[in-house]
Amino acid sequence: MAINSVPRLVAVSIGAIALAAALGAQAISSVSTRKMPALAVSTFPANGLAREALAFQMFSVAAADKEDPASAARDNAGQALRAIQSDPLAPKAYAVLAQASEDQSVRGDILEAASVVNRRDLNLQTLLLQKHVAAGDYTRTIDTLDQILRVHPEYSPEFFPVLADALTLEQTIPRFVEILDGSSPWHLKFLTYAVRQNAAIPNLAVLRPQISSADEKFDRRLIISLAAQGDIESAAALYRTVADAAETSLPDGMLDWNTAYPPFDWRFVDQAGFRSQPSRDGEELELFVRPGKGGLVAGRLLSAPAAPFAIRIDRDIKPAHQREDANVRLTCTNNPQPVLERTFDTDTTVFQVSSLPADCQYVVLAINARAWTGRSALRGTIERIAIVPAGTAATAPSTSTP
Repeated sequence: MAINSVPRLVAVSIGAIALAAALGAQAISSVSTRKMPALAVSTFPANGLAREALAFQMFSVAAADKEDPASAARDNAGQALRAIQSDPLAPKAYAVLAQASEDQSVRGDILEAASVVNRRDLNLQTLLLQKHVAAGDYTRTIDTLDQILRVHPEYSPEFFPVLADALTLEQTIPRFVEILDGSSPWHLKFLTYAVRQNAAIPNLAVLRPQISSADEKFDRRLIISLAAQGDIESAAALYRTVADAAETSLPDGMLDWNTAYPPFDWRFVDQAGFRSQPSRDGEELELFVRPGKGGLVAGRLLSAPAAPFAIRIDRDIKPAHQREDANVRLTCTNNPQPVLERTFDTDTTVFQVSSLPADCQYVVLAINARAWTGRSALRGTIERIAIVPAGTAATAPSTSTP
């Protein structure tokens, strides 16, 4: 080996030893960063993540001791600043600096700048959320919550109420349309939550036709809620949008036994000893009423037919001497007085309705049955019901007689 190569070899060796020591210290520091940030900083001062963790740890401890959060942040701002100098992407350090600022404008600038480089840190995004809520900026509130919930869906119970409140404001609907595109699991979960909040129902009706992230359970709940709140027009419009078009293949005026979207589809009773259900082929409604039971067996909401019209109900109720305890009832939604109420104790299968009140836009069609205590159980079948113009029901097709 040449003599002039010795100093170079020594220098390289010393450099390698120094580098190995530095890498070793960095490794120890990295391991200690989360659990022992103070040790990590003392071991490797250039560890920006450790400084960030230390600054946030000290701030959190001070804030937990009931110290003013802003004062606690100011006490640790220097450590946070050094963390940023070592690692410009340290989000919690920015959060501490923002909390330390007494100038709301400066605080906002820090948060906005930090959010550009890190949209995943919960602490930073929560501070941004507080800023937007305080400013009444619901569009950015929604955006920030979207960023939080995409990364931290476990915080849905805390943030869904905030989103639901925002949804009650008409001006937020366009932003919700853009956000709720189904690209994140929290979207459908939020819709499921929001549809149970009465104040959010009207705007959900406006929102629903513009999004594709809803499912059948959501649609069913929304239709029921709208109808319960008296907004039958919106409920009917949504029903027409989401209902299965295949059901329209039935003959004109014939009603199916579908239950997908009540109250525009059927609601059937399902109790112990008191139940109704479609037959396996879907052609008939089967009913059973135990003695001492009774009430609404089946019901649905319909657009008011053009009067005069007739309702054809082919049925087989047994025992025959108790048919008077089953009946059909037709009522306008805005008037409790029935426009039709007839028992099934005659051979008549066609019930005429000569007129409806002028303001009757929707009607409730109800089948009721009762078995009195001490008498036999009531059971039977009802074929698909037909609603047809007056004068045509008598010749409508029928597959059975009462």
